[in-house]
Amino acid sequence: MKARYALILLLLLSACDPSSGHRMMMGYKVNELQVTALYDDGTPAQGVEIEVFSDGKSIKKGVTDEKGAYIIRPDKGIGDLTFVSYSTGHRAELDLDLAQKEDAEVVSKPLRAAAGLGYLLGIAGLAMIYLSRMKR
Repeated sequence: MKARYALILLLLLSACDPSSGHRMMMGYKVNELQVTALYDDGTPAQGVEIEVFSDGKSIKKGVTDEKGAYIIRPDKGIGDLTFVSYSTGHRAELDLDLAQKEDAEVVSKPLRAAAGLGYLLGIAGLAMIYLSRMKR
């Protein structure tokens, strides 16, 4: 009799996935962007003007440093950015999308709690059915 209960407990435990206890999510926040301008041969483009556009409007301007880098701290809520570099005889463009996309699979906390409760009640119901049949 005890062996039967142990077997049932073992089967129930093996059916459960121990790694799905809590859902973990990750996100990102861009605090600073570094854009690097290089020439064809790989040398840094020093002193090159960089203009930053958002929705077709110029929002920032700057100049690259000795390593060809330009650092920008984007404002909150900025989505698409376009970087345009200007130098004598040279021009380059870079488009970035910084908008964070909503995860389509996000489930609200009350719905997750209800699902967990339903899972536990289902297991309890199966245990009650088994015990009632054992008494017969």
